[in-house]
Amino acid sequence: MKKLAAVTSTAVVLLLIAATFAFAAAFVPAEPILPLSQVKPGLLAEAYTVMEGSRITPFKVRVVGVLPKKTSPKALILIKIEDKKVIENGGVAAGMSGSPVYVKGKLMGAIGYSWSFSDRSLGLVTPIEEMMKAFDWPDKIQQLPPAQVKFEKEPSSDDQEPSQDAQEKSPEVDAKEVSGDDISFDVIISADEKNAPVSGEIKEKSGDAEISADLAELGGVKLEPLSMPLLADGLGPDAAELLSRRLGREIVPLGSSSSSAAANLKKTLKPGAAIGVSLLWGDIGLSGIGTLTAVDKDGRFLAFGHPMEGAGSVAYPLTDASIVRIIPSQEHSFKLGTTGPIIGLVTQDRPEAIGGHFGLLAPADSYTVRFSDVDAGKKVTKRFQTVADSFTGPALGSLGMLAVIDDQWARKGAGTAMLNYRFTGGGFNKSWERRNIFFDEKDLVNSMLKEFDEIAKIMATNQFRGIKPFGVDMNVEVTRNPRVVFIEKLVVVDEKKAYAPGDQVELAVTLRPWRKSPVVRRLKLRVPPKAAGFCEVVVRGGGIEEPEEDALLDGKRALTNFDDLLGELSVQETNNQIVAEIDGPEGPDLAERLAELKSGKKDEAPLPKILTDDRLRSEVRAETIKNGGLVIVDTNYYVEGILRKFIKIKKNPLLDDGDDELSAAEAAAIMKEAGKSKKDDKKEQHKRPEELPELMMEPSAR
Repeated sequence: MKKLAAVTSTAVVLLLIAATFAFAAAFVPAEPILPLSQVKPGLLAEAYTVMEGSRITPFKVRVVGVLPKKTSPKALILIKIEDKKVIENGGVAAGMSGSPVYVKGKLMGAIGYSWSFSDRSLGLVTPIEEMMKAFDWPDKIQQLPPAQVKFEKEPSSDDQEPSQDAQEKSPEVDAKEVSGDDISFDVIISADEKNAPVSGEIKEKSGDAEISADLAELGGVKLEPLSMPLLADGLGPDAAELLSRRLGREIVPLGSSSSSAAANLKKTLKPGAAIGVSLLWGDIGLSGIGTLTAVDKDGRFLAFGHPMEGAGSVAYPLTDASIVRIIPSQEHSFKLGTTGPIIGLVTQDRPEAIGGHFGLLAPADSYTVRFSDVDAGKKVTKRFQTVADSFTGPALGSLGMLAVIDDQWARKGAGTAMLNYRFTGGGFNKSWERRNIFFDEKDLVNSMLKEFDEIAKIMATNQFRGIKPFGVDMNVEVTRNPRVVFIEKLVVVDEKKAYAPGDQVELAVTLRPWRKSPVVRRLKLRVPPKAAGFCEVVVRGGGIEEPEEDALLDGKRALTNFDDLLGELSVQETNNQIVAEIDGPEGPDLAERLAELKSGKKDEAPLPKILTDDRLRSEVRAETIKNGGLVIVDTNYYVEGILRKFIKIKKNPLLDDGDDELSAAEAAAIMKEAGKSKKDDKKEQHKRPEELPELMMEPSAR
């Protein structure tokens, strides 16, 4: 149907004690490592991972060879699983990434890669020395004070399989609700710039029959990180598909999180335990599941053996996780699981691994959706949070809202939605709010969030100030009924043969709500003070033929502050508005002409205003409303249609360049009369929606 418009007092937050944590450049695992130089074909090793529940299970693997690389990680170790039970359950599976591999109690690295459509007994291990490079980069995070966490000794190949009771045991601590509103300042965690070199020289292995045979079987297939398909909870198939396209990742709309809005910052985990990394959490969940590789004495950890998104310095929640089972697949098997409470913070997402800190909370963007189905009398409130990233967060938040509405309405097709949404957070002098109504004949849910999606991106990524924490509160009312009103007829009341600048023009606008009787609404406009020749009178639905940001598009002006940005967003028209305006060609300025008459001189004609006008759209609109040339009326309907009329403008003797010049006194009298008429009509231009006929102001269900 119609187009989409394009383009807090400061939030009160808890003041928390800030601290700067400095860690050594090198990550040192709690147990000894096996240098890459000592890795040889034929070595028998033991890997640790969770096959079901939270129980860590060891299984035998054998080193096949070392594969040097020119890109990070600089080497990978080819292994072959020798445990039949693991192979029968899908072999090397997504979600197994990060599973630590030990040789005689020394940590060699973590399973990180496999090939699609290949022998699932084969996998690639990222050397621990490569993974440790993830902490060669500084952490830059907003953070709460760290919790004191004591870490248990890592398992080695000589350890017995830990009991389930031991794995699930954690200090008694009440779960806490995590809110992005709790974050208010930056803490920079720095690492030294010194790189930790790989121990030993990497030499290419050649001539080994076993290596040659195995690699020959892998010809033509794709090497892939064992990244878990993102598991979603609270997202229907359509929302999951849209999110998959936007993120470029496979989305499985089951599993994910049931309780990850809570935190247990004293939770202890051992290498080999299942972990989750959340992008969305709360009443909607979106997480990837992998395996913990190593921890150090400072409470840092390494995991995955490959990147999650490759985003560099990040702030993602780390969660506990539980595995339902491994799902075998011809292309690639994967672990199906659920995530639990937040237990830490991922701060690095690098080519070699992800890394972070136990006992810390991630900052978050917060979203609240209050949904009302007018037809069914159903109301529900959903809350969720996203990663506090200016670019990723709004995209996830918009899709999260779509998922809530899609799930709660539980239908597709035509309908009307009334949206009221408010942006809050540090950076706003006061919250910014917008109300709009949407109607779509085919897909209402997707249609209604396009505008919000665009505005949320503009807000979050604006070049003037950061909004931290970023909060959105949305009220949504939906109905199957087309709450649409059509502009059916436009009449100029008591139309004259010609009008003078400053004259009032009264309009009778016939409006017909969908399948109801028409109503007539009277509006008054004022002929522009410099009108000449003719004027066009237009009545239209908000957003139809909406004026563009000419000054910005033509390069005459730039936005220079946040308030200007909000001002331009605020004047974007909405679908529920009736817009009446009058405009046309302009003659010389009356005041300038009067000055000429008084002086008896005529200056050279100035440049046309179209070439010099650098006013922002908000400034143009304010001036036009003040002069009576624009009236905007809000309704509770989606307004459709546009009608126009043309009126003739009298020849103004003050602007006539003929021989019959007016005296200065006569010209002043004309201007005085024009100003008086405009003053008398001032109240008419500021009528509020409550003055509409009752039909047009039918209250929305609340």
